[in-house]
Amino acid sequence: MDKDQETYETWNRVAKQYEEVFMDLDIYNESYDQFCEFIGRKDASILEIGCGPGNITRYLSKQQPSYKILVTDIAPNMIALAQKNVPSATFQLLDIRQLDTLEGYFHGIIIGFTLPYISKEETKKIFQDTYLKLHTNGTLYVSFVAGDDKDSGFITGSSGDRAYFYYHNIDDIKKVVSSQKFKIKRHLEASYKKKNDTTEIHTILILQK
Repeated sequence: MDKDQETYETWNRVAKQYEEVFMDLDIYNESYDQFCEFIGRKDASILEIGCGPGNITRYLSKQQPSYKILVTDIAPNMIALAQKNVPSATFQLLDIRQLDTLEGYFHGIIIGFTLPYISKEETKKIFQDTYLKLHTNGTLYVSFVAGDDKDSGFITGSSGDRAYFYYHNIDDIKKVVSSQKFKIKRHLEASYKKKNDTTEIHTILILQK
């Protein structure tokens, strides 16, 4: 089994545990608010990629109930939880790597902590695809862990399930962003305290087409 398939199967298997840990995580809320401010319209069409149990879409829907949100994930069990938690949204199974097959355009796209499971090479295509899927002046939100891609590798959870975790060099990300003609509107950081009492810094970029 290759690392991508193993990672997919892990996320599908641990969906319920993920919901229990992360559904009410609030360290990103300020950055979600800024994402909404840049979108600047109540009737915006929003695409969330890698929705997990629906925690981000639930927050966005509470802030702006009139958003039209398409929620996607590669894992069926994650989609099922998101449907339960945000029944007002629209849902679709989708691998982020096949984003170019998705129909329609959006005022905002949010990719919350999915890039850590996407390779450096695939990330370049994702920025290209998101640029093409956004309306003019559309807003893209991405979060990831900045670091040396040489440190990427499998991480093992408390259940023993493994997922391949990619670190992304911030300078490389900024070069890709610039090559796609995105403008960096915000560069933020959030501190996440892990179960072993260490703190992990998560990088957040809010970009505009």
